[in-house]
Amino acid sequence: MQQDDWDTKERVVPTEKARAAAKTGHMRYVLGFGLIGVIVAFFLAWLFMYS
Repeated sequence: MQQDDWDTKERVVPTEKARAAAKTGHMRYVLGFGLIGVIVAFFLAWLFMYS
């Protein structure tokens, strides 16, 4: 294979087509509830260990 056989052109893909999934606003809620859950779990573990 010769060097000029390689495709070296940069491909520009729009953001919506490059994204792996549909953009919904629900991920912030999942991350928020998960963060709150971890904080509560650590607080309960601390309370159990040191009280």
